Amino acid sequence: MSDDCILCRIAAGAVAVQLVADTPRIIGVLNTLEPFSRGHCVFFPRKHAENLLEMEDGDLAEMLIEIRDVAAKVGADSFNVLSNIGALAGQTVFHAHMHLIPKWSEHEGLVYRREPRHGLAHGEVGERVVLGRPSV
Repeated sequence: MSDDCILCRIAAGAVAVQLVADTPRIIGVLNTLEPFSRGHCVFFPRKHAENLLEMEDGDLAEMLIEIRDVAAKVGADSFNVLSNIGALAGQTVFHAHMHLIPKWSEHEGLVYRREPRHGLAHGEVGERVVLGRPSV
């Protein structure tokens, strides 16, 4: 636990929150500080990990199950599940977490602009992830 990590402090019970999920591994809270929509929730492991790449497999699996269950309770037909990993991707709280952001209308929820970058060559990045190729 880190004293300067807000999610660690929530996990320790030092910050009052509105819980939506509470298991031995995972906590889910209603996002009342910076919500993008009604029902915006944040889910995170009790055990500190900087991002999803550092999470234990069991924590990650349980977190996705809790997100699915809360999404069903929220009742939105459309929603986003989001995790920003690294400052360049927009991560501002460096404790692994995922957002459940219900999309109630064009203006409430995550605003997503679909702007594909046609003509990009995946190059060596593609070679690292495509199955059936020898790894380097």
